[in-house]
Amino acid sequence: MTDRAARHPAKNSPDPARRTRQWLWRLASLLITAFLLIYLLGEISEADFGEVLRRVSAGSLFGAMLSYLILNLLRALRFRILLDKSDAPLRILIPITLYHNGLVRLLPFKLGELSYIVLLRSRLNYSMESGVSSLLSARLLELLIIVIVFATGTLLSGVQFADPQAETLLTAMMILIFIASVIGLYFGSSLLRALLRIIRPILSALTTSESRLTARLESQLLKIADQLEDIRNPRLFASALLISCFTYLSSFMVNYILLRAVGLEADLPTTIIIISIGMFGSALPFTPSGYGVVEWAWVIGLTGFAGYETAEAGTIGFILHGFQVITAALYGLGGYLLIRITPPLPASPQQKPKEQH
Repeated sequence: MTDRAARHPAKNSPDPARRTRQWLWRLASLLITAFLLIYLLGEISEADFGEVLRRVSAGSLFGAMLSYLILNLLRALRFRILLDKSDAPLRILIPITLYHNGLVRLLPFKLGELSYIVLLRSRLNYSMESGVSSLLSARLLELLIIVIVFATGTLLSGVQFADPQAETLLTAMMILIFIASVIGLYFGSSLLRALLRIIRPILSALTTSESRLTARLESQLLKIADQLEDIRNPRLFASALLISCFTYLSSFMVNYILLRAVGLEADLPTTIIIISIGMFGSALPFTPSGYGVVEWAWVIGLTGFAGYETAEAGTIGFILHGFQVITAALYGLGGYLLIRITPPLPASPQQKPKEQH
């Protein structure tokens, strides 16, 4: 055994306890998904599904598909910004993004995320660290925008503007939320390290001996902090944040067009809340392809804020999620074909020596 292997025995032999926990977690996720789907399908009749589906016109489908394409093009542009490399051509990044997003929608447990990292390596000769960092930054920026818009929609829906002072206070609160969220993400690396220094004594006090869970938590927080360090560049961060606003708008338009097509009549703040809840459901990673959770996210939003019955809300949830899965699969197939016919970027002279070892 080499010195390196002796120092890192865990990398050379699988951890049975960890593998068992992973399989138990996946089994629990499958059971949760099955329960949610079976229960919701029991509330929906074939006639209800057909009646709601007939409301969606060809024009609405075209508009939603066009918005979804624009969403993926903007995501490719954001990846290019976050990678911060002059040799990241969109002619390769766009097919990678289309294929990656298709696999994310289709594969269980967000395994499709790995395709982006692998394709960056094989087609653009970028390191795994660059792929992980840009992907994590993109996801955090998306989540940041969703949270900010959701909070804004919630505040707008709960305040009557008859009082000018209330309107001023609301505007100030929205601005403060936005500024605090942006600053928090920009300095996320330093904040995570500070958080780790605070919780380390607490974790040590709670455990009488060295805990693998504690060590893993510290390791993951440090990895995230290292990856967030890459976006601590004013030009890069501002550009990526601006593009993220447009990606949210494109994603919003996909759902907005379809919701209007199936008959949703709600004011803009309420619609923002409903769509944001649906987006949160899509972001959860613990169910196969999001099935069950995504539909129930739409049920919660439509029943809680638009007065829908569970059956109709569930039908709409299935239609919206099904549309995105099918559309992502079609665009993903197109991305795959483009990847096959597009030659990879040749390795630069600086990269070749590294790859020979």
